[in-house]
Amino acid sequence: MKKLVSVLFALLLVGSFAFAEVNVGAWGRLLIVPAASADDSDSVAFAGPNWGTAGGNNVGFAVSASNDHVGFAIDLDVNGGQSMDFGDQAKAWIKVNEMFTVQMGMIQGDVLRGKIDDSGFLNAISGLVVGEDEEGDDISLAMVQSTHGKDSYFKRFYPAQGLLIDITPAEGVYLGAALDTAGITVEDPESADMALPLSENMFKKIQIGAGYVIADLGHLRAQYIGNVDDAAKYMNVAFAYTAMEGVLVDAGLKYQMEDKAGKSTVAVGATYGADALSAVLRTMVGFGENGEDDELMIQLSADVGYVVADPLALGAEVSYKKEGDPVGLTVAPYAKLGYAGGFLKAAFAFSSFTDYTAGGVTGDYTAWSIPIMVQYGF
Repeated sequence: MKKLVSVLFALLLVGSFAFAEVNVGAWGRLLIVPAASADDSDSVAFAGPNWGTAGGNNVGFAVSASNDHVGFAIDLDVNGGQSMDFGDQAKAWIKVNEMFTVQMGMIQGDVLRGKIDDSGFLNAISGLVVGEDEEGDDISLAMVQSTHGKDSYFKRFYPAQGLLIDITPAEGVYLGAALDTAGITVEDPESADMALPLSENMFKKIQIGAGYVIADLGHLRAQYIGNVDDAAKYMNVAFAYTAMEGVLVDAGLKYQMEDKAGKSTVAVGATYGADALSAVLRTMVGFGENGEDDELMIQLSADVGYVVADPLALGAEVSYKKEGDPVGLTVAPYAKLGYAGGFLKAAFAFSSFTDYTAGGVTGDYTAWSIPIMVQYGF
């Protein structure tokens, strides 16, 4: 009897897969810094990236399944070798027809998102080392000047507990609208002990975007990013130029419409790849008022690499940011072994910060680190 039940269960499992496409993927970033020092502190060692839920190394995998009309996807991450948690997505969707799809849950909608990424290498190191101030007290100091990424050009749809409606009425045309029930709770003015997740706030935070792929030229995009009450609200327009082989240029304007709630930005980035040479250039300018801060912000970064002999490449990353008096600069020459599905990268990163505030103390300092990173994706 047990054997019969096992056979029937196996047949049922195989039968269920026959009606669904099941996929398993994986992505992870693991960083070890065996030696680093900020503001002449003792050399320290640590793991990253620093955005991991529990800190330390990030090892992730994803599972999804779908048929013609129904699907789900879950990302799971193990951070710091200590905890497993949901990663970027935990969602299900219904595809009504070729034009309409409704996704629900924690969703990343990247059809329109910016095309040029940040430096995962430098950004994984920033803000991880403890130094000492003039009185000998421990303070957290940035290790490197980080870089801006895809959302700087055009922000992705990313409801945490909501829905995303995808509409594709014609070839090359995409319309999207997202609502989120997270982050809409406000205090009830009639009861100090009660907080209400108001429907009104959910609709205020709506994000609506549209894009059109112009054949053999590029990708044109526009969106509105709402928010509650006096918080920052943006109009975002961008164009990605793709007409030249080996060249990608993405340019985006995020215009902030709420008085003194945040700065507007203009970001332009470019990538180039030909034979053994690769290059990434990123620029961003911030203007307007964020509270009393009306200083012009300038952020620049670059990554230039050359494949000496496959799989070995040599290169350097540079990142710079100035906003008023504070200035941050990082230079990081590196060696990289690149393979299908991943790479190993090691560097010596030197940073200089001027008039930088950390741990409540403002001053000048330098930092250095020897980061070693493994990244994979399947």
